[in-house]
Amino acid sequence: MINFIILFLSVTAGGLVYFLLGKANATVLKLVLSFSGAYLFGITITHLMPEIFSTGNHRIGMFVLAGFIFQILLEFFSEGIEHGHIHVHKHHSNAFPFAMMLSLSVHSYFEGIPLADSAQQKSLMMGIIMHHVPVAFALMSMLGQSGISKKGCIAALVLFAAMAPFGAMTGVYLSNMMSSDWFQIMMAVVVGMFLHISTTILFESDNDHRFNIYKLLIILAGVGLSLMV
Repeated sequence: MINFIILFLSVTAGGLVYFLLGKANATVLKLVLSFSGAYLFGITITHLMPEIFSTGNHRIGMFVLAGFIFQILLEFFSEGIEHGHIHVHKHHSNAFPFAMMLSLSVHSYFEGIPLADSAQQKSLMMGIIMHHVPVAFALMSMLGQSGISKKGCIAALVLFAAMAPFGAMTGVYLSNMMSSDWFQIMMAVVVGMFLHISTTILFESDNDHRFNIYKLLIILAGVGLSLMV
């Protein structure tokens, strides 16, 4: 439970930083996301995938594919904010983007489910924090620039920060009350989501060649860290 509280507070703090800085530096945000995406990709390949495929369930790949497609569907409504894409809708000033918030919350909830696996909890928690902190910052930036009130922004931030711990508690319930096969299926769906998120972040290009060099170094650092945990 302490780890889940730390996760909640870390993501909340990441979003509140926006109110101190007042704006988002797009280049820095992309680099931070690249590092988190590389780390997430690394732990997915080296930690999570070997674990779910070691069960011998020959259908597990279907659930990984289902998770990949499910994340594509979620991003249709979230407009890619999971990757740091900030779409300001000033023509809908003060209109809260409920579809985007629902999609982002579902995304965060499912990402928290694997935290019930104590063997992978430390590496997973690091990955989720590194991924969700810049996303929380991007969320606050998008809502603030769209004319949403400060109270509305903070309420959205608290909801987003709470969803991963809520997913983790659901994962604990599933692992304790249901068969291990069911929990592994849920893990496989999340692995598919992780694969889509991380590869989308990593494959996004920029016209600035110099930026791409920095991004490459950041990606190598993220992957390197994933091999150390």
